Amino acid sequence: MDGNGRWAKKKGEMRIFGHTNGVGSVREALTAAVEIGVEYLTLYAFSSENWSRPKEEISALMDLLVQSIYNEVDELNNKGVKLATIGDVHFLPASCQNALNEAKETGRALKETLF
Repeated sequence: MDGNGRWAKKKGEMRIFGHTNGVGSVREALTAAVEIGVEYLTLYAFSSENWSRPKEEISALMDLLVQSIYNEVDELNNKGVKLATIGDVHFLPASCQNALNEAKETGRALKETLF
């Protein structure tokens, strides 16, 4: 997931354009992983070094995270994907933490009803 901002700049676009398009790449990778039976997939999305980015970019990334979770959670659940987080998510804004927690709980409830 590295290089989305640089990709956008090369195309003459704002960095967030690259991050937004990166969501599609994640969707494609996840779909392919499910199709071939990958049991665990780890995506490294935001390192502690990323906090040094401009505030506007960080804010846009956090908004994109929340938007992506709400847009994708039903499809993830339908594919049997269970979301988990690693790292220091308590540094994320409350809106991100809430969206992640809701997605994890929704997936957990769905999994319990299926099995």
